[in-house]
Amino acid sequence: MNEIYAYALKLLRGRDYTISKLCAKLEAKFGSVPPEVIEQLLEKKFLNDRRFAENYIAKRKSCGAQQVREELLALGISAKLAEEIVSHTEWPSLQDALTAKMRDWNLRPPLQPRDAGRLFRSLLRLGYDEDAIREELEQLEQ
Repeated sequence: MNEIYAYALKLLRGRDYTISKLCAKLEAKFGSVPPEVIEQLLEKKFLNDRRFAENYIAKRKSCGAQQVREELLALGISAKLAEEIVSHTEWPSLQDALTAKMRDWNLRPPLQPRDAGRLFRSLLRLGYDEDAIREELEQLEQ
């Protein structure tokens, strides 16, 4: 057990892990992980899914709420915790995201149909509402 705990600490020194990802890494190396190891890491706050999710969102805010929610689920964060943290985070408004994309891509109104399509698809991937994106792009054309 001490060897598993020491290896877990070594991994956590390098970066933060979700409980499920750390368990998977430890199981890959040692076969099985005693629950006491995980409990001890949780008790000492070396392992915390909420902290992991909050830090992950802080780094990935530009990706949009929907995409980040799906990434958190894939990383092993529970659906309830992911939804709670994503819903309590302030995300850039559609207008801000559109302005930032246009600045990044050096676009100016009026937009070419190809550029409008690129913007639409990009904002849709970020999780913004389809109708709201259309409205914003139509307002740019006027």
